[in-house]
Amino acid sequence: MKIAHIPRILILSALLIVLQHTGFSQAAITAKEFNPPDSDNSGKLISTYREYFKSDQYDLALESWCTVFNEYPDISEKLYIDGVTMYRYFIAETPESQAREDKIDTLMLIYDQRMTYYGGEGNILGRKGSDLLRYRSSDKEQVLAAYGMLKRSLEIQGTRSRESVMLNYISAGLIMHNGSMIDNSQALEDYFLVTGLLEQQEGSSSRKKRTMASVDEMIQKEGILSCEGLDLYFGPQLMQNIGDPDLLEKVITSYTFAGCKQSDLYALASEKLYEIDPGPESAHQLAMLFISRNDLERAAWYLQMAVQDESLANETRAEWFYELSVVSLAKGDHCGAIDFAREATINRNDYGKAYIALGDAFIACRKQLGDDFHQQTAYWAAADMYQVASRVDPTLTEESSQKLAICAVQFPGSEDIFFQDLQKGKNYLVGGCIQENTTVRSSN
Repeated sequence: MKIAHIPRILILSALLIVLQHTGFSQAAITAKEFNPPDSDNSGKLISTYREYFKSDQYDLALESWCTVFNEYPDISEKLYIDGVTMYRYFIAETPESQAREDKIDTLMLIYDQRMTYYGGEGNILGRKGSDLLRYRSSDKEQVLAAYGMLKRSLEIQGTRSRESVMLNYISAGLIMHNGSMIDNSQALEDYFLVTGLLEQQEGSSSRKKRTMASVDEMIQKEGILSCEGLDLYFGPQLMQNIGDPDLLEKVITSYTFAGCKQSDLYALASEKLYEIDPGPESAHQLAMLFISRNDLERAAWYLQMAVQDESLANETRAEWFYELSVVSLAKGDHCGAIDFAREATINRNDYGKAYIALGDAFIACRKQLGDDFHQQTAYWAAADMYQVASRVDPTLTEESSQKLAICAVQFPGSEDIFFQDLQKGKNYLVGGCIQENTTVRSSN
């Protein structure tokens, strides 16, 4: 048999050997297919090689197979499937030598001739590229050739691409990246091509999940998904297509996966997507983002957008109003903190943390009440809230007790109460934006 010679590469890494599917699906062969009535000679040759092939006697099957391959190349596509199986076996059994390289060359020729007579470019290029990468991964030129075949296969097959082709494509790209043959941007492009195809596939099989996890692991291990790398990759795209929701979602997903939520580009994409498709959940997520970035003004604004949705469950609304109260207090909006904490208790009257927040806000805004005595009255109102918090939520008893002890020390003295013409135990309305009815108490 004539053996075609093509450029050489070396053996693929152990990882790719594990990932690559060995062999092809071998459907049953009909008598008519391998013993065509108009070709006695070819039928005999096929029968001979098939008998040996079925019993795994590939050395004995080879001579007849080679004759059919050379003289009857269009007799059956099964000829090529069997040839791949045999030559993979021969390659595995042959030590590093020129003979082994010749066998690899022949394997590549089998794929080429199959495409010539039976088409199927997308499928065959994926298989050829995978085997080229498997056996010659140390030769940069041949890795580049395999990379091109695998990419073309993915482009043709799309969502019908086999998982092994996707994994080998990523592996080839990483080998080239490590050899400075492609940059970070191209490696990311490869990653998004594969993950995009996986996401578009229907269903959620375990194989699909394993493939996605393997791709993610390979990319992360090489540090491709760094925050700086993502900024360099997505920055120009965002500047040109800032209104593209698909791009914005891709940015948000990628930055989230890479743990890069503190990036300015992540914040920009999140806000732009909210402008296009506003909603309470996305507003709340943005609020949490800006809290983590210590941008309390933006956090408060997005929380106010979030709580406006009328479809929110009372418990969720109460929690978000509580968060808004805490943020408002932290940024110095004491009266706002009071209003929002009250809204939280209205939506959920057993929300102990909201009563704690309300008491804290009372104390924080005491200075607007005037002189020292009137400022001290804020502690009466705050103490009431801490007591309620302990009653509705026993888990807050310790915290409430500590705050109550601080309040008691800050109550006005008996003499000060007398000079204000007040009596212990009587009702008192704390003024300012507190506007809370409480009871007169003294520190002694």
